[in-house]
Amino acid sequence: MMSLRLILTSILGLLIAGAVYAQQSPPLKIHMIAAGEYDPEKSLTEFKAYLEKHYRVEITTSFGNSKKLDNLDSLKSADLLFLFARRMTLSKEQMAIVRDHWEKGKPIVGLRTASHAFQKDDNEIFDKQVLGGNYGGASSNGGFKTGVAPGQENHPVLKDVGPIKASKYAYGQGKLADGVMVLHIVERIKDKQFPVTWVNTYKGGRVLYTSMGAPDDFNDANFSKLLVNAIFWTTMRDADKYKK
Repeated sequence: MMSLRLILTSILGLLIAGAVYAQQSPPLKIHMIAAGEYDPEKSLTEFKAYLEKHYRVEITTSFGNSKKLDNLDSLKSADLLFLFARRMTLSKEQMAIVRDHWEKGKPIVGLRTASHAFQKDDNEIFDKQVLGGNYGGASSNGGFKTGVAPGQENHPVLKDVGPIKASKYAYGQGKLADGVMVLHIVERIKDKQFPVTWVNTYKGGRVLYTSMGAPDDFNDANFSKLLVNAIFWTTMRDADKYKK
């Protein structure tokens, strides 16, 4: 027969476990938008599955339509906007939802075509002010390998991230916004016109942009690690506390 001490110890253990569980932060809420070139819906669907397997995240999506996004209301309660879209022409009502996210200073991770994700007037704000970029279109550098920008070797976004072999060119960029911190450049092209990954702050919110994101890039474990780091750095969360 179980002793009273053992019973009390078991009950105490359950109470402690319950208290720890109760104190555990809720899942990180991410809303993904994907539409346009480079088959972003497929890449983000697979990356979504990876995140859900390894981390306590709640991910909603608006995929595949450049004129009307299904389920966009989910962005209103999201902690993070994860954006991989090209030249969408959204209605005023839907664009207002997206704009509200960045105007509230909420975190954003933007991939590749996110630098020109919207119609012209919104792109001018989103690219140059929110992302801190200056999209200059296609370049001639071809596929490339990332190099770490001088002085950024210890940036948290680059932790445990090795060189990434990107399958497509890095976009040309004009002058980046004041305050932008470039993390990746095109290796062997020591030219400030070819930044690849950088971080910015907009209205208090952390933002990361990378011109990588072609389908083959997602096969590189270092690219996936970069994106995971970006998600938790922009949202100011400790990734280890969200691991399953």
